[in-house]
Amino acid sequence: MRFVTKLESHKTNLLASQATADALLEIATNISKENITDSIFRETYSTPDEKRSRVEDQLALSYHNKCAYCERLEKADIEHYRPKKQVAEDNTHNGYYWLCYEWTNLLPACVKCNREGAKHSKFPILGNRVFAPSFLANAQLNLNHQKAQNTPLLDEVPYLLHPEVDNPKLFFDFFIDPSGNGIRIRGIDNDNRGLGTIEICLLNRQELRLERVENVINPFKQAVESAFVMLSKGNYNDSQFEQQIIFQLELLRVFASNEKSTHTLLRNFIINTHQNFENIVLPFLTQKIRKIVLAAFKSI
Repeated sequence: MRFVTKLESHKTNLLASQATADALLEIATNISKENITDSIFRETYSTPDEKRSRVEDQLALSYHNKCAYCERLEKADIEHYRPKKQVAEDNTHNGYYWLCYEWTNLLPACVKCNREGAKHSKFPILGNRVFAPSFLANAQLNLNHQKAQNTPLLDEVPYLLHPEVDNPKLFFDFFIDPSGNGIRIRGIDNDNRGLGTIEICLLNRQELRLERVENVINPFKQAVESAFVMLSKGNYNDSQFEQQIIFQLELLRVFASNEKSTHTLLRNFIINTHQNFENIVLPFLTQKIRKIVLAAFKSI
């Protein structure tokens, strides 16, 4: 997960249309959840290769085709951050039906994070639950109250972090799985919102643990160990070897700052301190080059 700035101007024309506003007002006024239609919040279309979604296309401008929660490059569901028809933790709640077409409530989420035993209609909170929409004196919806970053929704304090509202760096760190099966993410905040997000979206499922190693650690590992082989065979002198190690470390920083990279939260965690680098990266390297690489990391 990374912090995302999603522009209102990226909203599709259909979501922004008066026809959608009129349909939403009817749904919100009459609690007519049966009238919520995916033709508006998905807006699918066909290409020669596949069915796509115009809403997904617009979300991809900010999320770069990645899942909002696990940051994998995946075919996305159009996920309602606040579930639109029911709340798993409260059977008296009608769902956040009035947010069915709200731009800040629509996120791209992979099948594994959104379905398959993961998020679905789960939405536990720490604060006070909002049960109904806010209306203005003229009986129109209060659109400011529908945005995830504004009260009263913000005051719910959801356990599930919102990548456009919450800074993930304040809620997570990483450690190597004790059994050797990849890298685990861990919640670090006192309110357990990081932990809640991990549990809701299953962010420590095995495929993710292993993929963090495969995508983030292994390219670096292969490059620096190849440089060491080149040195041992005489193809690199000491200066060339050192330059290659520093180059690979700089690549770590480049990929960490590239929003299109996968697993940017882990990448940024690794380069943030030499302790993080030592704890996460060095154990994957051969023993004979760990001190060399760590010294190079500290030097830059």
